[in-house]
Amino acid sequence: MDKYLRRFIKYQTYMIVIVTLEMVLLLTPAIADFEVNHFENLRFGGKVAIIFGVIWFFAVMSLIKAIHCEDKRFIYPYAFVFGLDLSLQVLREIYLIMLEGLDGLIVIKLLVAVLVVPYVFASLFALHRLFTVDPVGNHRSEGFVRFDRNELTVVEEGQISSTSGPANPSAPPVV
Repeated sequence: MDKYLRRFIKYQTYMIVIVTLEMVLLLTPAIADFEVNHFENLRFGGKVAIIFGVIWFFAVMSLIKAIHCEDKRFIYPYAFVFGLDLSLQVLREIYLIMLEGLDGLIVIKLLVAVLVVPYVFASLFALHRLFTVDPVGNHRSEGFVRFDRNELTVVEEGQISSTSGPANPSAPPVV
């Protein structure tokens, strides 16, 4: 794979790491002080917020290790925590819509979700494909060309040495 595309894919996941770490380090202490009054706010206060903050921190560290070591196994913890937290957010919003109806913030929440969720999943998928299809062990020089392993090419000695016809007239021509 082209080295610039490789760097671009890694850059995208580094941006996800930076934004996630900022959110974890800034928002977790802020929301940990809130008292949980209702069931729907359980994720956003007290000990549960601290537990999720610690889980997010370890998931981000795992993603950093995945980028540096180019090991796709370390992408899975971040993807799992992202999916779990996303599921909890969606269930919370559905519950609040059933309880209170639609509010003015739903448009902003949907806009953020439509922009962020595909970006994160596409970046994680691209990183996973990068480590699967083109692992770090395959890097050679810039002039290295990879041929398709499924391609079958048969060339006889006679065809290489002469261009007018086969060296052995009894041999059938290779098509």
